[in-house]
Amino acid sequence: MPLRCLWLLFPWVLCAQGPSTQVLPKQYETWTRAISNTRLENVQWSPSGERLTYSWRTPEGTTEFKLVECTTGKLSPAFDAETLAAALRKEIKPKAEASNLGIARILPQNDGKLWIEGNGFVCTLSPDGSVVKQDPAKAPELKAAPTGGRIRSSGSTRMISASRYGSKSPDGLWQVAVTATEVTAMANSGEKVVYVSTGGKNTPALPPGFAWSGQPAWSPDGKHFALWATRVVPVRKYLVKDSVKQTEREIDYDKPGDDKTQQLACVFSLSGDFRFPGSDVLALTMNTDRLDWTADSARLRSTYTLRGFTGHGILDFDVSTKKWRKLLTEEDPKFVYTYGSSYRYDLPDDTTLWVSERSGWTHLYRVNLKTGATLNAVTSGAWVMKSVLHIDETAQQVTFVGLGRNLNEDPYYRQVYRVNFDGTGLVPLTQGDGTHDVQFGPGRQYFVDTYSRVDLPPRFVLRRAIDGREVVQLGHADDTKLRATGWEAPRRFVAKDRAGKFDIHGVIVRPFPFDAQKKYPVIEYIYAGPQDSYVPKSFAVWNNSFREPALQNFYVVQIDGRGTWNRGKEFHQEAWRNLGDAGFPDRVVWLKAAGQVEPQMDLTRVGIFGGSAGGQNAVHALLRHGDFYKVAAADCGCHDNRVDKLWWNEQWMGYPIGPWYAANACLTEASKLKGKLFLTVGESDTNVDVKCSYDLRDAFLAAGKIDLVEFTVIPGGGHGSCERGDMREKRLDFFRRTLGGPLPR
Repeated sequence: MPLRCLWLLFPWVLCAQGPSTQVLPKQYETWTRAISNTRLENVQWSPSGERLTYSWRTPEGTTEFKLVECTTGKLSPAFDAETLAAALRKEIKPKAEASNLGIARILPQNDGKLWIEGNGFVCTLSPDGSVVKQDPAKAPELKAAPTGGRIRSSGSTRMISASRYGSKSPDGLWQVAVTATEVTAMANSGEKVVYVSTGGKNTPALPPGFAWSGQPAWSPDGKHFALWATRVVPVRKYLVKDSVKQTEREIDYDKPGDDKTQQLACVFSLSGDFRFPGSDVLALTMNTDRLDWTADSARLRSTYTLRGFTGHGILDFDVSTKKWRKLLTEEDPKFVYTYGSSYRYDLPDDTTLWVSERSGWTHLYRVNLKTGATLNAVTSGAWVMKSVLHIDETAQQVTFVGLGRNLNEDPYYRQVYRVNFDGTGLVPLTQGDGTHDVQFGPGRQYFVDTYSRVDLPPRFVLRRAIDGREVVQLGHADDTKLRATGWEAPRRFVAKDRAGKFDIHGVIVRPFPFDAQKKYPVIEYIYAGPQDSYVPKSFAVWNNSFREPALQNFYVVQIDGRGTWNRGKEFHQEAWRNLGDAGFPDRVVWLKAAGQVEPQMDLTRVGIFGGSAGGQNAVHALLRHGDFYKVAAADCGCHDNRVDKLWWNEQWMGYPIGPWYAANACLTEASKLKGKLFLTVGESDTNVDVKCSYDLRDAFLAAGKIDLVEFTVIPGGGHGSCERGDMREKRLDFFRRTLGGPLPR
């Protein structure tokens, strides 16, 4: 113990002994050169999707191209270099050498030929070994599939609309003119209908400040049209200064609680009236969108997101009843993660596929778009339907990414499944204990499945799309040489949360070089923004946030605590009006449990760093858990959720502004600061208002804590400027000075 105290009294010694980041590029190069094939390169499919080529790095360091016959699973060299060189010398390139073919791309064709682009030649190679010179300009005609490994096939939303836009009705019998306060419909016969914003005998008045604008959206039968009524509100401006460029500019930057431009969908009948959704149907909105008529002209549909993100959904206007209603909603008194977990895919039979967390878990449902009634759950269970990859309307099937469905696997691992629209026949398409990315070939008959873990180098498998059956193993990265250099994979570690209910997942990266007879300080890399989860799941040789501190004699950890996404509604909504929590009660429990299995972790010397929301998190670590976290580095933090941008903060903190905003602001608790804080901000940040950092500095000054703060404004720097090489070095120097180095156990 005396030795440890003496070490901390003389931190400048550590600066001289700690390795500089100048040596880090050398270590990076050593490690990255020690492993190859961490992704499948130069992937190309034949137009039919039944043949596949890719390149592979051999142990000797040369590149081979491989050919796969998907129907049989036959895997073979795409060509023999000596044979191809001989054929080229005879027909196309007299000085062709097998060692210098320089193949850049191979495009397999349906007829068995290979289109080959090499060093100074383009040719086709037939199965019989003959080559024919080709015109490079003809390559686009081959319609090559997208290249690259780990390609994530992605589906897209679809909203079917039969609206006809324009001033003239679809039947050409009416013409509409629009002004802010008056809409006039004139018939070819001379009949005239005038609608005024102040209303009339059979029509309501527009709410104060609303005015009409835009082009009419006509029903197919030409008997009704829709327009937007809009209340325009000026957007707050934010002055961005750059002392390096000597410039100033204003950008739009609304903040929580600001008034916002509003839109109302108005439906007009040529019989002389108009209707819009009243406050009894639609509360204050964040935004509204879409003027979609149904093909039978019976309904208009519009979409909305409520202010404060307590819900989103579809509005419906029935022309027969002249009434608006909420047709389909996803609402919650806390929050609905609209920007991340909403999905809608309309089908021709007037149904839609709709994502909801009504069960507490993100799942896909089939809904009747006429009545709003749920027909069935497409997916269900205590796991997450993460994203839709493909909709097959003919087969009535959905291909999607699921999280947490496979027992005894990390619940964040991506696995791919297919299921019928009616919820039956769920088929796992990927297998293997790891996180998966897929690349489907043309026709979606086959796909490449790439999977890995932080401690498992990538595996590449060709699978059948119909049932996920393995066709052939394409190869796997070998980390034998990498581990021989001393590189260690991050250790996956799981502990229970604050209440002993949820498993909390994280990773541990040991210092390099590592001495089991020493104790090392610990640094947590944090980002606890509720919009996702962040602990890495796939293999990577290098990560600046992990490896640089580890090479400076620190343990590095990363943890996903409660309040982050991808684990169901209860886990996620820990963040509601509670960003200051940041899952720290879970993180502290996790770190203490990790110290039991890694006794070389010195939990009396724990630091933390993060940027943006992670910067706010890092400061809260010292303010609320200063008995555990001793020092922190916070960059570009949204330290006051009243000052940061509207859309991100109201998503989690709600609307209107309440006392919980102040309660979660770092400056409110400035007097509680105990440990040292390395506080940075880019002068020209356009993401998070720099006032967040300046106000926090002033709060520490007022609280008499400024001597604990090292504050740096980075001239001309944008969001995340502390991730520049020079600033990362300064941050590491801060941790060396404040936490010290390894000590004897």
